Amino acid sequence: MNKSEQIAKYIYKIEDVKRKKNKNISSLTEHTRLYTLLFMLDASGEIEIDGLITPLHSQQVLVLPPGTSVKHQAPRNSRIDYYDIQFHALHQDEQGCFVPADVHFPKEISISNYHFLLGKLTEMENFLNNGDPWDAMKGNLIFQEILMVLFKDALHKEHTDRNQMVNKAIDYMEQNYPYSIHRDKLATMAGVSPDYFTRVFKKTTGKSPVEYLNEIRIKHAKQLLLSTNDSMRSIAQNVGFSDEFYFSRKFKNMSGKSPMLYIKSMKQTERIASLKPLLTGHLLALGIEPYAAVINRAYPMTEGLNNTINIGELAPNLEKLMSVKPALILTTQYRDFDKSSKEKIYDHIAPTVTLPFFEPWRVHLQTIARLVGKEQEAYDWLRRYELKCDQIRDRVHRKVGTDSLLIIGIGKNKLCVYGQRNLGAVLYGDLQISIPQGVEKISHYKEIEPDELQQFEADRIMLTSHKHDGTIDTDESIARRVSILFDSEQWRSLKAVKEGSVYSMYNSRHLYTCYTSLSHNLLLDQVQLLF
Repeated sequence: MNKSEQIAKYIYKIEDVKRKKNKNISSLTEHTRLYTLLFMLDASGEIEIDGLITPLHSQQVLVLPPGTSVKHQAPRNSRIDYYDIQFHALHQDEQGCFVPADVHFPKEISISNYHFLLGKLTEMENFLNNGDPWDAMKGNLIFQEILMVLFKDALHKEHTDRNQMVNKAIDYMEQNYPYSIHRDKLATMAGVSPDYFTRVFKKTTGKSPVEYLNEIRIKHAKQLLLSTNDSMRSIAQNVGFSDEFYFSRKFKNMSGKSPMLYIKSMKQTERIASLKPLLTGHLLALGIEPYAAVINRAYPMTEGLNNTINIGELAPNLEKLMSVKPALILTTQYRDFDKSSKEKIYDHIAPTVTLPFFEPWRVHLQTIARLVGKEQEAYDWLRRYELKCDQIRDRVHRKVGTDSLLIIGIGKNKLCVYGQRNLGAVLYGDLQISIPQGVEKISHYKEIEPDELQQFEADRIMLTSHKHDGTIDTDESIARRVSILFDSEQWRSLKAVKEGSVYSMYNSRHLYTCYTSLSHNLLLDQVQLLF
């Protein structure tokens, strides 16, 4: 039973209510006999509770257990106006009798609905002072309502504050795991004592802060072990461990395997889940069909994966991903600064390697090759690709010379100009076809209106797809948009259109526009046909 359920189950009965104001009680020390609720209407100075000083302010509620030593310390001539409410808290014992309860109320409550509660207090006080037993009963019922409002809001806020405190600590550890992080520092950041911080953290996560931090470090170490050739010492230091021997012991304790055995087992695994089509393309180039993958008709390369478990179309379905129990998850991260809540869950399903989205595609291929023990295959693939580029580059240059080529993407609602990523990486980078003026400033793509096409002044145009979702509806929308574009004055006035130098492959969806080794190799073949 949690604290909210416990407090809601007790019975409360008022013993006495006093409103105290304009009293200089700086030297008065009292000991509470019952539970005491101090509702501050207007207050300044301090109150000493069992030797601990608490600043006083208006619209503040303090709840004191029986036997508490209380001493007010108010400046001379200061105003103080508050309700002092003494009450019993009772619970039912095993024999069915109501006996005094040991209740752990919130010690201090900030009031968010002050005027409502003040009205209830005034109403309660009037009923209790009438001398009528039925009015006294009604006054006690109003007191129950006051307690419900106070504690329900306070406990909800306390729970929310605790969760926020723990989440901020976890985010800090995720961002700073390579550095020295101590419990005391995390507690200071949260504004609480180290012991309290540890209790709350462990209750929320099931682990101590140190255990959680080590989990984060080991998780990142697994990525480095699989994706780099760094030494054990370098990896240990990069994730925050002082030396490789302690790191190895901790790694084995937490994963059940030594670092070297872990690397060997992961390189031999066939249970790889690919969460992005571009990563699937790299796996296929290395001769590996993923165990599970996001499969979408927008990316034709994934449609022939007969033995691959489909875990989603546009994004992975978490339930499916968990049910297939992959040994390794591959994904990309668009942002450098944070992970989404969904991305954090991947780490709890299986070891997850996250490749930075903006890394060159050759680096992606080589990184994945190291993960799956296919370094030689990647080297051979890239060597064949470079030879193919050399041959096609000579043929294309004999055909187009120094003509510039504009790559236009046609989507359901938008046009775009592709820059130096995706197709541009092959056409402008590997084949060294001239880039139109203005395109050199576009790293990925830029969405445009038809009347903006004239500013690029290209000698040739290649038409492809943009933001295709894999549906027939989008195929039909793109076909209509192409028809409208071809009939427009803006299109017919373009130099490349007038000279008949337009190459269409917008029906290919994202077969060629995916930034992956397989798509780039297929694009080289298509270029030979188009030119």
